[in-house]
Amino acid sequence: MEISIIGFIAFITAYVAGRIISERALKLLTEDQQKNLLQGFSNYRMLSLVGIIVIVVIHYALRFFVPESSAASMPAIITALVLYLLANTAISYTKLKNLEMPDEYINRFLFSSLIQYIGLFLFFGLLINR
Repeated sequence: MEISIIGFIAFITAYVAGRIISERALKLLTEDQQKNLLQGFSNYRMLSLVGIIVIVVIHYALRFFVPESSAASMPAIITALVLYLLANTAISYTKLKNLEMPDEYINRFLFSSLIQYIGLFLFFGLLINR
């Protein structure tokens, strides 16, 4: 099996595991807390998606318009992605604290994020090493 496929499987597995943890964590919240959570993140979810799209578009634009820079631009793209994900997690953590979510929920959110990031890093790490 090709190593990039193994990385992709690791990413999907970690992503699904992280989502399961997140969904189970929601059961820790009251209905009012769930409502506040949804309202508190309503605009932010769309905004955070835009950041990922921008990074991916830049990556593919560089590969298309400057194909010889692909090897050199990959570390910059991965660094941008890591910094973006860390900033996104920090902002989400701050929002959760401001919404006064229970510590157990916040801890599960952080654990879920960590699992998903490990899967993402495995995917990119194996993709780069091939």
